[in-house]
Amino acid sequence: MRYLPLPRTAVPVVALSTLVLVIWIGWGSVRSPASFWAPGDLSRYHVDTAGCTSCHEPFRGPSAARCAGCHSERSFETGTTPASGGWHRDLITRQTACTGCHTEHRGALAQITEQARNNPHGEFIFLATGTNSCLACHEFGTRVAIKPTLRDEPIVRQLYEKGRGAHQSGRMGTCLACHGGGSSERR
Repeated sequence: MRYLPLPRTAVPVVALSTLVLVIWIGWGSVRSPASFWAPGDLSRYHVDTAGCTSCHEPFRGPSAARCAGCHSERSFETGTTPASGGWHRDLITRQTACTGCHTEHRGALAQITEQARNNPHGEFIFLATGTNSCLACHEFGTRVAIKPTLRDEPIVRQLYEKGRGAHQSGRMGTCLACHGGGSSERR
């Protein structure tokens, strides 16, 4: 295939357009970097954040390490319920990306949790297993909101053995049909 040569005026037009674009980006970045680059306003939870680099690494986006700078294990122990503290403590230790569940820049009144963290087994499973985190039995991958896979752990094998067939994938959500509400003893 044969291409026609560019007109002589094309090169100066492309160069001038590129220069104008670079100047505009530079001016906007210096004048007001947050409003120039942010996709939306911060939520009420992070409105007092000092700047973009408090949460974001340049050219990489938000990082779990920067989140943990403010939201440490200790802050979850003192400021949340024991179940939420245990859940987040495990995720912080593993440096799991917070963006798997939390999303920012949706506005001041937006909810930042992607999906509410409801235990599909009820609180009974934590009493029965002696754990305080879903991570004791499940692997979530990079996004916690995606359906987890069951881990090959002793606690999981023990539940399957004790249930004599009743404890199977897909059936654990109906624990109270066989077990008393909140007691770890079987009926």
